[in-house]
Amino acid sequence: MYKFLCVYALRLIVLCTPGIGAAGVVSYEFDIDYLDVDITGKPVVAMAIDGKIPGPVIRANLHDRLKITFNNLMEVETSIHWHGVLLPNDQDGVPYLTTPPIAAGGSLTFEYPVTHTGTYWYHAHTGLQEQRGIYGSLVFHNPVEAHQYDGELVLVLSDWTNAQPGAVLRNLKREDDYYSLKKDTVQSWRGVLQNGWPALENRLRGAWIRMGPMDLADVGYDAFLINGKQSQRDTAIKNGERVRLRLINASASSYFNVEFSGGDMTLIEADGLPVMEETVKRLRLATAETYDVIVEIPVDKQHELRATATDGSGYASYYLGAGETVPVPPMAKPNLYLVGHGNHGRERDAETPAGEHNLAGHGNHGRERDDMTPAGEHMSHGHKHAGGMSEYAGLRSKRPTAFDTRRKTREIDLRLTGSMERYTWSFDNKTLTEVDKIRINQSEIVRFNLINETMMNHPIHLHGHFFRVLNGAGDYAPLKHTVNVPPLNTVTIEFAADEEKDWFFHCHNLYHMRSGMARVVSYTPAGQDDYRNSRFYQYHLENNDPWYRFADTSFQSHMLAGRLWAFNRRNGFAVDYDYDYGDEYDVDAVYERQLTRFFALYAGVGLERDETDIDNTVIAGIHYTLPLLIDSELRIDSDGHFRLELASALQLTDRLRFNWDWNTEDEYRAQFSWEINKQIVITGGYDSDFKSGAGFEYRY
Repeated sequence: MYKFLCVYALRLIVLCTPGIGAAGVVSYEFDIDYLDVDITGKPVVAMAIDGKIPGPVIRANLHDRLKITFNNLMEVETSIHWHGVLLPNDQDGVPYLTTPPIAAGGSLTFEYPVTHTGTYWYHAHTGLQEQRGIYGSLVFHNPVEAHQYDGELVLVLSDWTNAQPGAVLRNLKREDDYYSLKKDTVQSWRGVLQNGWPALENRLRGAWIRMGPMDLADVGYDAFLINGKQSQRDTAIKNGERVRLRLINASASSYFNVEFSGGDMTLIEADGLPVMEETVKRLRLATAETYDVIVEIPVDKQHELRATATDGSGYASYYLGAGETVPVPPMAKPNLYLVGHGNHGRERDAETPAGEHNLAGHGNHGRERDDMTPAGEHMSHGHKHAGGMSEYAGLRSKRPTAFDTRRKTREIDLRLTGSMERYTWSFDNKTLTEVDKIRINQSEIVRFNLINETMMNHPIHLHGHFFRVLNGAGDYAPLKHTVNVPPLNTVTIEFAADEEKDWFFHCHNLYHMRSGMARVVSYTPAGQDDYRNSRFYQYHLENNDPWYRFADTSFQSHMLAGRLWAFNRRNGFAVDYDYDYGDEYDVDAVYERQLTRFFALYAGVGLERDETDIDNTVIAGIHYTLPLLIDSELRIDSDGHFRLELASALQLTDRLRFNWDWNTEDEYRAQFSWEINKQIVITGGYDSDFKSGAGFEYRY
C-alpha cells in the first residue's frame, strides 16, 4: 500500500485519460545536414533537420510508441535530446552520459513510449549546434481533448546570429559588454546623468557591491524568428476561429514577451502540463519553456502575434487571419539605468526600493492584466513582492501535485554563480568538471533551493523529471521541466526521485551551460562509479574549457602599447608592454590563477629599461577588485620593492571611454578611447613616462 501511495506524483497527473482505440508505432526518419541559409541578407552555412530550421514537427498520441531515426550527413558528430519528455534514460540524448552521439556519417534510432501529453521540443546537445539550427517541436496529443478550439499552430521562437556560435562565445569571453553597442544597451555616465538621481544611486549602489551595469541579455542577435522567419502571414487560419497556439522558446539564450493584437490569450498549459486557466495580455517565455494558449481571431482583420526579446533588441511576427493588419503596439525598450540590482529587469520607482520586486511584469512571470503597467515602462503602482512568492506567482496546476508527506526529503542549496568578466558560469563556484555529481537516492523527495548570486537570469532545466515550483500555490504548485531563476533571487523546486542512473541538470542558456553551469544528478551512490574517468567527464574536460587568445595593440604617436593574453576558466597568461620607439620599454609577462571572481594570484617577470638603466626582476602579487569596481594590484619584485596600483574604466558615452591607472611609484596614465567598432579604436592620452600622444588601437 505504501509503495502504491509513493508512486511518482507526476505520473498520476500526466497519465491522462487513455486514448480511444489501440496505440500504434509512430515512425519518422530525418537527415541532419548542413544547409545554406540567408535570413538577414547574409549567406550563412547552418545545420538543419530534414532541410528545415526549425526541424519538422513530430507528433504522436498518448500511449503510442515513437520511433525516430536520425541520419547524420555532417562531418561532425551530433545528438538529439527530447526536452521535457519522460522516457527511458538511454533515450534522453545527452552524448556520452545517457546516449551515444550520432557519429559523422552514422545513424541512430530512438524508440520510447509516449506516457504523457503536451507541447515539447527536441534539440542538439552537442557543442553549440542548437544555435546553428538543430532544433524542432514535439507534440503529444491526448485523443480526449479538454479544451474546445477550431485549430492549432505550433510556433517555435528562436534567435539567430550570422556569426559562428564559437565566435559569439569568444566575444563574450573577451569583453563583458561586447554586444552592448550592437544592441544599443551601453550604459554610460552621460546616460546616468540624463536619468537623474535614481540612475546615479543605482549605479553607485551596484558599483559599491562590485556589480556592473545591468543588462537583460548577453548576445547581440541579428534576427529573432518564429518558425524560422522574422515575419510571416498565415491565411489558413480563418477569422472568428478559436486557435490553440503551442508556444516554444527554442532560443539559445533569449527571453521573449509574447502579445497578440487581437485580444487577451487564455493560458491553458505550462511546459506541457495543464494549469488553471488564466487570461493574460502578455506572456514571457524564458529560454526552453513552452506555454499553450488559446486565442480568438477577430472578424475581418488580420492580427499580429509578436514575440519581442525582453531586452528590446528585436522581435518576430506571425500574422493570423485576413483583412486589414492590426499590429501589436511596440513595447517600450527597458530603461536599464532605472533597473535596480535584484529587480531582474524591472525599473524602479520611488515606492519600490532596489532589491524589492514589483509584481507588474516579471514578478508575475510577465503575465500582465489590463490594470498593470507593461514591463519596461515606469511603474508607479508600488506593488511589493510578497514574501515566499516567486516569479511564477499565480501559476497553479490543474490537479494536486503534493508528494506523500511520509517520503524523506533531501534539501540541497545550490548557488548559481559566475560573472560576465571572464564569462564563466557555475554552480557553487564550480564548473561541471570541477566537482562530483549530485548524488540522490531513489524514493526520496529532492528539494533544490536555487540561489542566484549573479546579475543574469538563468533558465534551469532538469532532464528526465518534472519538478514542483514552490510558488505559494500549496498542493497546486505547478509542475515544470524548466524554471527561470531571476538575478539575486531564490527559487525552490522539488521532485520525486523515482528514476535511475544519471540525468543532466543545467542552465539552458546555451552559452552559460557551455561555460560551466551544469551538473549531473545521479542515482548511483558514491564509490559505485568512477565519474572522473568516465567518457562524459573526459569529453567535457577536453572540449568545454578551451583557451581563448586575444591581442590589443595601440599605435600612438608617442608610444606602442598593448596586451597579449590567453585564459581558460581558472588560468591565464598575459604580456603587457609599452615602448617609446627608442630606448625605453616596460614589459610584464605573468601567469595568473583566478581563485574567485574578485581575487587572483600571479607571478612572472618584469622587464624595464629607461634611458640609463635596465631592471629585470621576478614579480609576484595579487589582483583584487575593490568596491566601485576599482582594480587593485599589490606586487613585490625580486629586489624587495612593493608596489600598489589602482585602475578603473569609465564609460562616458556610448563610444567614448576613459581609462586611468596610478601606482605608488608615481607612475600614472590617463587614456581616452573612441570605439569605431569592436576592432578599431581611436585613442590618445598622457603617460607619466612616455608623455602625450594619440593614435589608434587594433583589437583581435
